[in-house]
Amino acid sequence: MSKRVLGALFLVGLMALAVVASGCIGGGGTTTTSPTTSPSKTSSSTSSATSSSSTATSTTTTVSSSEAVKYIETHLSAARVIGTEHYVVVVGPEGSGAKVGNLPNKPVIIVSYKENPKKTPTIKELMNQSQGFGEINPAFLRDPDMDALIQIARRVTDPNIRAGLYNALEILANRELPEIILGDNKAARVSWNWVHNWYYNPVLAPRWDLVMEDKNAPTVSTGIGSYKNGPGVISIATFGWPRSFDPAFDYETFGWELYHNVGDSLVTYWKNETTKISPDLAVAWAHNKDGTVWYFVIRGGVKAYDPKTGQLYPINATDVEFEFWRVLRGGYSVSWMLGTYTNLSASYAMNDQEFEQVLKNGGVIADFNGKTKEVTSMQDLLSFFGYNGQTAGVYKLVLPHPYGGILSVLADPYLMVIPAKYMLGDKYEEAMKAAEWGKKPDAWNKYVQKGSNDPIHKMLQDNMIGVFTGPFYIKEGKQNSYLVLQRNPYYWNATVWSQLEKKNPNLVTTKTVIYILSNDANTRISLFQKGTADIVAVPLTRLNAVENLQLQGFKSRIDSFITPDMVFIVLNAQKEPLNNELVRQALAWAVPYQQVYKSVYNGYMVPNYGPIPIGWLGYTEYNMTKYKYNLQNALNLLKKSGIDPTKYTITIYYNSGNTQRQQLASLLQNSWGQLGFKISVTPLSWPTLLSKTGSGDFQVYIVGWAPDFLDPDDYIGPFLQSAVAFDSLNYKVIGG
Repeated sequence: MSKRVLGALFLVGLMALAVVASGCIGGGGTTTTSPTTSPSKTSSSTSSATSSSSTATSTTTTVSSSEAVKYIETHLSAARVIGTEHYVVVVGPEGSGAKVGNLPNKPVIIVSYKENPKKTPTIKELMNQSQGFGEINPAFLRDPDMDALIQIARRVTDPNIRAGLYNALEILANRELPEIILGDNKAARVSWNWVHNWYYNPVLAPRWDLVMEDKNAPTVSTGIGSYKNGPGVISIATFGWPRSFDPAFDYETFGWELYHNVGDSLVTYWKNETTKISPDLAVAWAHNKDGTVWYFVIRGGVKAYDPKTGQLYPINATDVEFEFWRVLRGGYSVSWMLGTYTNLSASYAMNDQEFEQVLKNGGVIADFNGKTKEVTSMQDLLSFFGYNGQTAGVYKLVLPHPYGGILSVLADPYLMVIPAKYMLGDKYEEAMKAAEWGKKPDAWNKYVQKGSNDPIHKMLQDNMIGVFTGPFYIKEGKQNSYLVLQRNPYYWNATVWSQLEKKNPNLVTTKTVIYILSNDANTRISLFQKGTADIVAVPLTRLNAVENLQLQGFKSRIDSFITPDMVFIVLNAQKEPLNNELVRQALAWAVPYQQVYKSVYNGYMVPNYGPIPIGWLGYTEYNMTKYKYNLQNALNLLKKSGIDPTKYTITIYYNSGNTQRQQLASLLQNSWGQLGFKISVTPLSWPTLLSKTGSGDFQVYIVGWAPDFLDPDDYIGPFLQSAVAFDSLNYKVIGG
């Protein structure tokens, strides 16, 4: 098992290898409410055989001799058919003779493959290498059909086809059950109702420039210098501190919220959007036909502001290139995403004329807002995105292999762009000439060191970044005490404030953001009760202290929302009797879900029946079995499976000190025991749990997962992949 060392807030993660997407495996802990969102952060602290037979699907109008049926019969030797809401997905090995009968009258995605047994590691080899949650799913289930779908979904750039493929994978996971998904955690957000437009995104923090307050909100001294909390000031009582003020060296929640407010990445998710990427520093983008080369047109007129000197640094495509390269060169754990999904040595900044020639040669595709178009000129591309402003060059980003989730990776805030001239100082011209202004980026090795001794890293840390393109800049701060952000007067989208206030005349936009930091929940609650804080992070067990408060005619408000943080039960598909799919399904029917939701998670969990978070691309409830506690269903499946449960002892592992998982294991011990199994429960230290589960030395364990970036592959890959190597892998869409 390959471990990523994650920064600051109690993290332990597992890095996937090769083209494997990975989120963060978590030992969990006491869930707290928080005004921040969590890109990849959970806590480890205390607080078999593959079937390629046809699968029955739901039916609509059918066609008996369609082009799709003929293609399947002549190109696949066997076929698995998965009916999704908008597509029929068919997958199987190359050959001929597959029989699928009639198909629903929908577009058909056909995936064919030829395995390479010599290059495919055995399950035993993967266990010996501790690759559970690495190259293979945590249950050690092997299914070439799912591997083929996963790898094709990574190659495809069309979001509609990707959604269909992930729908199919959700359905297969729901049937084969390598893991029983308990559900998505909910969180609570506490604020006074004078705060408006506060939105939630499951990966990105809120941009406070869009948040407004009532003009009549009370004014209260914060106790931090002369700062007062009043209309136009967002005051947040929370906890944490950035691990680093250098985004290249930070991999935790607080820092990523900060960067999202003081910087800009190439692309972003707008407000609470989870399925569509929006422009940020890049106003338009396109890619070649196989998705291995991407072109990002950089927004013109953007200037990074240095509040200490007043100096402005124009941002262009070379700045984007240098920052990406510097993040990778730094070598901190967060750089695994760039190292996995990009080839930065072959990527470089282009001018408009160079890009025009690329477009003129043809074969450049743009996907945006659900539409796809081959573009032949810069004007054509910009018009497709609805942009008519200035541009500042084009960043050509080369990938080592197609990856449909690349835009989600690039939306992460640690990739905020910092001007190269600011970082390189008097070495700027020399470094740019050495690299031929980005055409040979490896020449920058001389000017940036690996690790934390790099002078640029130290400067950014000492200056609290120092230059800012986002809606705010860092004005001042004291570690673990407070941090103050001030409105950036040179923000490229500064007109947003006057537009918001014109639209909402009784509200004012945010000019100052004050994070008041305390690890003590009582202190934070007191600050909120007095109105010193507009927003507060509160443990779920203390929500009663902030319910139904009143202050000068305003009321406290508690909003709950679904997060992508999941809890699930891993069933080792290589151990008897768990290698029997019917047994795994029986155990799923014997989970007392409602009791788990109410007594273990205090109502802050919602059901989910597959490994994709609710609302994300590929999430579906279509054709899914919605498991509920039904002991008779479980007993019927066990009888059908042919096993005698009284002959088996099943041991459940969880990480010691996690009281929620201890309670969950006890509930499972009782309910699964009613099926006839002997159930034992064993707590393990977090390192021991990771060691045993990574090597397959377990039967059942409980664990959590949270994302690194907002793409279904960050869940589907780790949950379902099984390291099957292919000699060939192809897909065809018929009727779409």
